Amino acid sequence: MGLIKKSINSMSAMGFALKLLGLRSHSRKELEQKLLKKGYSAESIEQVVEKLTGLGLMDDRMFGIELIKSRSRRKPSGKLKIRMELRKKGVSDSIIGDLLKDYDSAELCYRAAEKKIGLLRGATDEMRKKKLEVFLYNRGFEWHDVQSVITRLFKDLTDVEDID
Repeated sequence: MGLIKKSINSMSAMGFALKLLGLRSHSRKELEQKLLKKGYSAESIEQVVEKLTGLGLMDDRMFGIELIKSRSRRKPSGKLKIRMELRKKGVSDSIIGDLLKDYDSAELCYRAAEKKIGLLRGATDEMRKKKLEVFLYNRGFEWHDVQSVITRLFKDLTDVEDID
């Protein structure tokens, strides 16, 4: 491939990458995969990714922070699920460990349970607890958080019923 063709390929790849990053943050691996799928050469992709990283427009740590904030607001998930999602998107284990160090999984577990419990009406308390356990566990919350939240939530519900 001639020098001009390589340069055009890199410019086109940069334009596509900037378009993707304008929509939302991407991890390095994610962006590389999308550029590769679009048909750009490995050489062009490497140049674009290095340039974007150097300019501070792409950073796996910032991507991880944004993903965690987004999931915490929209669909609270536990550390296990967040860790798996970040790994799948190519974020390194060292960055993931650092990001999840201060992750308040217990509070998010309680918020998710509060939302879900309203949808579990009409069943016995035991059935509701079981369904809630499965729901929270599937959301990636650790077992001790799930048990603690269920105990707290059903105690709060019992206290409210006693007032009535």
